[in-house]
Formats: sequence, C-alpha cells, structure tokens
Amino acid sequence: MRIDVLVLGGGAAGLWCLDRLRRAGYHAILLESKALGNGQTIQSQGIIHGGGKYALRGVRDFDAVRATSSMPERWRQSLVGAIEPDLAGTEIISTKCHLWLPRGSVIAWLQSLAFMSFVANAGLLATRPVKVSKAAWPEALRDSALAVYSLAEPVIATGSFLRALAARHKEFIFLYDGAALEFAADGVRVGDVLLQPRAMVLAAGAGNGELLGKAGMNADLMQSRPLAMVLLRGELPPLFGHCIVGGKTGLTITTPVPGIWQIGGEIAERLANEKNLAAARAAALVEIRRWLPRLDLARADIAIYRAVRAEARTAASRRPSGVHANQVAPGMVVAWPTKLSMAPVLADEVCEMLQLDLKTPGGYDETPPWPTPTVARNPWEEAEWFAVN
Repeated sequence: MRIDVLVLGGGAAGLWCLDRLRRAGYHAILLESKALGNGQTIQSQGIIHGGGKYALRGVRDFDAVRATSSMPERWRQSLVGAIEPDLAGTEIISTKCHLWLPRGSVIAWLQSLAFMSFVANAGLLATRPVKVSKAAWPEALRDSALAVYSLAEPVIATGSFLRALAARHKEFIFLYDGAALEFAADGVRVGDVLLQPRAMVLAAGAGNGELLGKAGMNADLMQSRPLAMVLLRGELPPLFGHCIVGGKTGLTITTPVPGIWQIGGEIAERLANEKNLAAARAAALVEIRRWLPRLDLARADIAIYRAVRAEARTAASRRPSGVHANQVAPGMVVAWPTKLSMAPVLADEVCEMLQLDLKTPGGYDETPPWPTPTVARNPWEEAEWFAVN
C-alpha cells in the first residue's frame, strides 16, 4: 500500500503531526498500538505551559522559556476554532493557573520572583504573573498561602483534546498489533499488509525506543525520566496551579474532574524511585499537609500512578528544552515534544523536515480495513485507591 507518510504513535505529538501533514496535502496515516494518548499524553495534567514554570524554577534555560512563551495563545486560538487545527471540541477546565507561595518560604519566593521579573522584562514571557487579591484566592489556598499570583496558562481535559484532534482524520487513524510490525527493505509490514511510505514519523513517546530498535537504529537517542504522580479523591475544592518551594514547583495541582486532584511537580520526581507504594503515599501526604495544612483529608482517598517522560537524549541526561525532531535515516524522523504545549511546534518542524524529501504529494492506495483505536482511559479511572486515614 503506497502512502506519503506513516506516523507511528497516537498521542499529542503523533496526532498533531498527522493533522499538519494532511493539511499540507500529503496522504498520511497514523498507526496506534494501544489507545490514543496512552502513556504520556493521557497521564499529563493538561497544562498549556507558557514558560512561567521554567522561570520560577530558576532555570536559566532561556531557550526553553522562549520556545514555550507563545504556546498558550496559539492553543487558545485553536481551542476556539480561530486557527487550524480547530479544537473547539476540547474541554477547557481552567483558563489560568495560580502560583502560590506557602507560608514559611519567603526567601525562596523572593529569589524566584526576582528571576521571573528579569525574564519577563527581557521579553521572554508572553505574560507575567499577576498578583491576586486575597478575596479572589482559590478556596484551598485561603488559609495556607502567603501570596497568590495567576498565570494565563489554560488547562485542558486531555481526553477531550485527543478526541477533538483525532476526529478530524478518523478515517486515517488505525489500531494495529505492535508485535506484528516489522521494518523491511521494501517498507513496513504489519501482519499481511505491506505499507510503502515515502517517509515515516516515529512519535510514540516511550515506544520510540522499541521502534528505533526494530528499524535497526540507535535506541540510545532516547532518555526517559520516571515519575510517581499523586491522586487525591474526596471533597476537594477546584485548584489549578503551582506551589513554589525553594524556587521550584514543589507541587503542581490540577482538578481534572470535580473532587479529584492530580498532583505532579517536584514531588513526582522525588517519589519516582520509591518502590514501596505505601511509603510513596505516606511521603506524598506529608508533603501535601506541609504546604496545605488546612486541607481537610479526613474522608479522602489517595493513589499513586507511575508515569514515564520520554525525551530526546541530552548531555548528562539533563531535561531537554524545546522540541526534538531528528532525521535518523532518509525519510525517517523521530520526534519528541517534551511538553504537551509544544506539540504544534513539533508538528511544524517535522512537516518542514519531511517537505525537503517529499516535495509534492505522491500517489496512494486504499487504506486497509483496520479498526479505529479508542481514547485511553484517565489515570484516576484505573488507579488503586486507598483511604488517607
């Protein structure tokens, strides 16, 4: 079967690449081996970062800050259908995030605020934090914060985003048996079907390592950082934001559905190597109670879910900035967006790279009668919950 581009991986990166390539006129199809968004996309907190988090963490990586600064506005335009891709079907669960300084960390906040002011004045951020009057503080912060700021970074329901983006090209998105995929001299075989793409995009997140290995490429192009994300369930007020501790985002909390908190940030990285989940839950509760001491968890439940952040390998395994699209062979690109918010930039870069090889769209054949993948389930729907008390 002749096609212009084969995209492997149905998360945010793969779906946005598929959309960008098809809008450029190429006959592209996408194959997903499990469910759309499975892994990194569905496990994310849905925050469309604009660089503020990097600055507040004291990261001097200006490329990372600059690369993300325009993303919230670009996404907002897509989310209201003003630009392509039209993602008006995506649920926006918050139009902004808060930054708060918990009581007892004034010095750290002053250091972070000074750096944030420098970054904003240098023109690296599209918007800077705005101080929120105490009367307008989120309910969860009213007795626990020293100062609260807001950032114009929207938060989306990732499942609805995946459905909205996939719906644009549903007849070109297929579920396939990953174990049956083989790279061959004359194309890519999936069972009895031979695909003959002029170009390929590997956008499978953590699955890129296996795909590179099957293609005979260097799987060491990828690095992965484990996370232990925390979930709380109970009578919890809505909260979207970052708790700034020691100049870093100690806790990043979002409320994907009423009564559930999804918690990441530095806590998720610190707990990543804790193999005992009971110990991880206990440590998470200590941290949450430390910075939100007035939070009532008497009738709450807690869960931990493992996540992996797949990225392009960097020197000393540092966090990469921006996006990474590497042409590992003629007509083969492997891609990582690093952040959900960077998927549009990654798709643009992948399309530009492939256009140099593809030039104009070519001929194509009928697509095989494969099934369509569903959207992955949310982490809180699959988590094992335990009573806090």
